[in-house]
Amino acid sequence: YSQAHTYCGLGVVAEDLQEYQQAKAHYQKSLELYAEFGDEYNGEIVLRNFPRLYQTTQDEGILTAVAQGLNTTVKEVRQRFANLNGDG
Repeated sequence: YSQAHTYCGLGVVAEDLQEYQQAKAHYQKSLELYAEFGDEYNGEIVLRNFPRLYQTTQDEGILTAVAQGLNTTVKEVRQRFANLNGDG
C-alpha cells in the first residue's frame, strides 16, 4: 500500500523531467494501488495529476489508462477531468 505514495512521487519527478510516458505509468500504478485498497481519498489526489499531464501531452492513452484504472469509460474520464479543472 505504501508503494502507491512512492509511485505518485515518482510520477511527479518524471513529469518535472518531461518524461511523460514514465509519469503516466507511475501515476497509473499509484491509482491502481489506491483503488485496490479502497483508498478513494488518495486516489483522488493522484487523479488530479492526470488532467495536467493530458493537457501537456494530448496523449489519448492517458484517458484510456485512467478509465481502466477506475473501471469506467473514456467519456466519463473526460467529464471527470473537466470537473477537476472547474470546466464542468
